[in-house]
Amino acid sequence: MSICICNTSALEALRSSGRLLPTLLDGPRCSQLDDTPIPHPIMLHDDMARIGLKEEPYHILVPTKRLRYARKDVVYHIRERPLPFQTLLRSEHGGPLITGPELLFCDLALSPDYGAIDLIELGYELCGTYLISDCWDGYISNAVCATSTEKIQRVVDDLTGRPGIDVARKALRHVRDGSNSPMETALAMMLSLPKHLGGQNLGPISLNHPVVTSQGTKYVDVAFPEAKVGLEYKGRDAHSIEKTARDDRRQNTLSGSGWTILSVWYEDLVQDHLYGKFLQELAKVLHVRLRTLSKSYEARQTVLRARLLPAIE
Repeated sequence: MSICICNTSALEALRSSGRLLPTLLDGPRCSQLDDTPIPHPIMLHDDMARIGLKEEPYHILVPTKRLRYARKDVVYHIRERPLPFQTLLRSEHGGPLITGPELLFCDLALSPDYGAIDLIELGYELCGTYLISDCWDGYISNAVCATSTEKIQRVVDDLTGRPGIDVARKALRHVRDGSNSPMETALAMMLSLPKHLGGQNLGPISLNHPVVTSQGTKYVDVAFPEAKVGLEYKGRDAHSIEKTARDDRRQNTLSGSGWTILSVWYEDLVQDHLYGKFLQELAKVLHVRLRTLSKSYEARQTVLRARLLPAIE
């Protein structure tokens, strides 16, 4: 018999699993909540600490109001209706149940702390090969994705009619599988999100897209497959090494494949004038025209970039 943690506590548990995420995902799943009383605060704290939770109050999913009573260390979420099939994970060694990434995405769509951008960004993380962490570079890479847009869509469809599920459905339309880092996610969102969310609406895009070349299959960080244009994110460290190449963005790594590859540096995304120059160059190879920006759209674009990107030092 186990309690079930959900909402932001479940997200913290997934992230704290780090490189052990594949083990957690490969473990047994279930769909049934246990009718289990919440342990004493000290015992609950110890149980939560064992799976890496630090933030209180803990969010607990219960099947009935009968199990809910006032406590400062717990926020209750009642789920009296049956859960979608196998949406709960079992932590190791008899630990608590954890709402899986698919149900977690749907639950956080109802949270007042998660706006549309936050939810889409979380979707990229859950459907990518990284988890946000407190390590030096802010994330841990994994060999697997926590879930996929297809798996989340199945749970969304199963929950049709539940209050707020349309929020998850709309956000999921803008999530893409396969991001390898938060900066790849930021780049993809800035370029592909619709204009009412502050994006450039330049999609469709594909992340870590396979391209067959004479030297084998290469993977492009952010690709526009229809136009055969790809973006390679170079990061901040590469700037000092490749500074002289900044004005020659076209790369020959995929020569012979018919693709045009542009390099993107960290500064290109966070500095306004370099971002504008990058967009012009991208529009040129995509054969699209960038329209004159309205004041309202400029404001939305600024908000999106500030939300997604860390400040440059």
